[in-house]
Amino acid sequence: MESGNLRVTMRWQYYHTVWFTLLFGWLILYSNRMILSPILVPLMEEFHLTYTEAGFLFAAYFYAYVIMMLPAGFLGDRVGRKKILCIGTVCWSFATFLIGITTTFFQIFFLRVVMGLGQGTYFGNDRPIVSSYTPKEKMGVGQGLSMIGMGVGLALGVALGGILAQTIGWRMTFFVMAVPAFLFSFLVWKFLREPPRIHLVSEKPSYSLAFKSRDILILALVSFLLFYPYWVFATWSPKMFLELGLKELAEASTFASLVGFSCIPGLLISGVMSDRFVGKGFGRKIPAAFFIGITSLFTTLLGYELEIMVSVFVLAVSLFLGMMFLWGIWTFLYAIIADIVPREIYGTVFGFVNSVGFINAIIAPVVAGWIRDVTGSFVWACYLATFLLVIAVVLTLMIRPAFKAKPEIPIKVKKVSKH
Repeated sequence: MESGNLRVTMRWQYYHTVWFTLLFGWLILYSNRMILSPILVPLMEEFHLTYTEAGFLFAAYFYAYVIMMLPAGFLGDRVGRKKILCIGTVCWSFATFLIGITTTFFQIFFLRVVMGLGQGTYFGNDRPIVSSYTPKEKMGVGQGLSMIGMGVGLALGVALGGILAQTIGWRMTFFVMAVPAFLFSFLVWKFLREPPRIHLVSEKPSYSLAFKSRDILILALVSFLLFYPYWVFATWSPKMFLELGLKELAEASTFASLVGFSCIPGLLISGVMSDRFVGKGFGRKIPAAFFIGITSLFTTLLGYELEIMVSVFVLAVSLFLGMMFLWGIWTFLYAIIADIVPREIYGTVFGFVNSVGFINAIIAPVVAGWIRDVTGSFVWACYLATFLLVIAVVLTLMIRPAFKAKPEIPIKVKKVSKH
C-alpha cells in the first residue's frame, strides 16, 4: 500500500499544480463574471433601470476586459506573470465584494469596470504560465484541462447567481462569491512560481512579432470568428429554449448551462487528440480545422432545428455537442501559440490574440439580437455562425508550416550590446 501511494505521489509534477490552480481560477473568474446575468432582474427593479441601462451595465465588464488583456500580457512579459496575476486577482476580488455594498447604478457600473480590468490580467498571464511549465508532449492536455474552469464557471455562475439571489438577496450573493475569489488570490501567491526567464546573450525576440507575424494575425482573426457562435449561444440560448415552449426561466437556464458544461468532454478529448497528432508528426492545425468544420455543421443544424421548432431535448443535445466541439478548438489553437512563439513574449501574444477574439463578446450578442428583432427568430444568427466558421477553417489551414509536429516561425531579433 505504501509503495503504491509513493508511486502516485511521485507521478505528481509541478505542472499538475499549475494546471489545477489555474483551472480553479478560471472557475471562480467565470462564476464572478456571470452571476450578474440572473441578478440583472432584481437590480432593474431596485434601481429602476431600463433594458438599455442593464445591457450597458453587463457590457461594462467586457469593454474593460478587452482593453486590459494586451497590456497585461505585455506587463507580465516585462515585470513577471505572477506579479500581474496577484495584483489582478486581488483587484477583482475586492470589486466583487464591494458591489454588495453599492447604493447607486453608477457605483455598480464602476465596479464592473474594475472587475473587468482585474480579470483582464488573467488570460495573458495564465496561458503563458501553463505554456512555460507544461512539457511539450503534454501541451494539448495542459491547455485543455486548465481551461475547464471556464465552462464550468460559466454554468455555475448563471445557476448559482439566480439561486443565491433568490434565497439570500443579491447583495449577499456578491459577498459570498468574493470569498473563493480571495482564496484564489492566496493560491496564486502561495503555489504559483514565476516562470524562469531565458536570457539570450546576443539576441532577444521582438515584441513586434505579435503584430507583424502572418501566423499570429491569422490566429487572432480565427479567434475573433470563433467567439461569434460562442457568445451567441452563451447569451441567447435561454431565450431559444423559451421560444421552443419552456415556461420557466429557471428551467431554460438549466438547459442553457449545457453551453458551459460541454467544455468538460470537449477540452479533455481535444487535448489528448492534439498531443497525439503532434506525437505522430502531423501538427495541430489538422484537428483544429476538423473541429471547426464539425462545429459549423452543428450551427447549421441548430439553425434548422429552431426553424422547424424541434423539441427542447433535441435542441439541448445538438447544443451540447456543438459547443463541445467549439470548446475543443481552443486547446489546438493555444497549443499552436505555445509551439510557435518565443517564451519571453507569450503574454503579449496570448493577450493580443484573445483581446481580438473577445471583441465579439461585445458584437455577437448585439448582432444576434438585431437578427432576432428583424427576422423574428435566431435561425439566421446560427447560419451566420456557420458562414464565419467556414472562413475560420480556411484560415486555420493557412497557418504555417503546413504539417509539422513542432512548427517554427521566423523570429525577428534585436541585437543586444555586450557592453
